[in-house]
Amino acid sequence: MTAVELLTRAVDVLHRTILQDIQPLTPEHLAWRPAPQANPIGFLFWHFVRTEDNLVRRLQGESSIWQAEGWDRKFGLPAQDQGTGFATDQVTQLSLPPLAEFMPYAEKVMNNTSDFLKGLDDGRLGQPLDPERPTRNIATMVQSFIVEHGWWHLGEIKYIKGMLGMPAPR
Repeated sequence: MTAVELLTRAVDVLHRTILQDIQPLTPEHLAWRPAPQANPIGFLFWHFVRTEDNLVRRLQGESSIWQAEGWDRKFGLPAQDQGTGFATDQVTQLSLPPLAEFMPYAEKVMNNTSDFLKGLDDGRLGQPLDPERPTRNIATMVQSFIVEHGWWHLGEIKYIKGMLGMPAPR
């Protein structure tokens, strides 16, 4: 197995798992907060997908799918925001679209990521993106900002679902 195949598999498993956890949720589940300062599942999912979109499209030298296809305008949400560092009141004020309307965007982002990774070779994975920061390359960026970041938020989602009395899918 090549490094590209391993990274692609890790991302694909993450995508399948997060979609499996998200798709059966109701609007009430997506909006529920275990505490006033806690992020709801809907926000966590939106933030993860937006972050992945921004990262991969930046690596491709393109603007985000969110902006390029007008998803920001369609949903009346900020073009640049992805939720990183949002204060509690910003999360509360963010009016996210219904899951059924958001899923086509999320799936497009995830498919774009998989296609991008499959188009790489192992040599390209390790090439520095910036000579000033030689340890930042495609492999470390995908590993940090998609794989680790995604599993972190998926853990939060699973924990909140547990608080709602929902068993984890097997």
